[in-house]
Amino acid sequence: MFKALLIVSALALAVSCFPPGWPTAEEVKSEMQATGMSAQAADGVIKIADDFDPKKLSEGEKFRAVARATFHKFMDQVDAYMKTQSQADQTAYEAFKAEKKADFDARLAEKKLGQ
Repeated sequence: MFKALLIVSALALAVSCFPPGWPTAEEVKSEMQATGMSAQAADGVIKIADDFDPKKLSEGEKFRAVARATFHKFMDQVDAYMKTQSQADQTAYEAFKAEKKADFDARLAEKKLGQ
């Protein structure tokens, strides 16, 4: 479960900072909608992600421990938000997390093989 949450968090943070190779907010929204999530629910998740934009952190806050705490806070907010959405959106959100977890695991495996 933690890895799935990590995936969604990393993806949402990536939406805000647009590092090379990461999808834009519109691409992420499209991916969420492809799993059956409504546009309204996807917009809500993206809005929450904006609050966790790494560019908003000071240099002193960019340590791993703070990033981890921020991740957990982000996921708590997304999970709470998704509980207010329809059952269909909640199911789609779970599918989206599973898809992102699989993608993350594949990237992690590639990185380990490359080292």
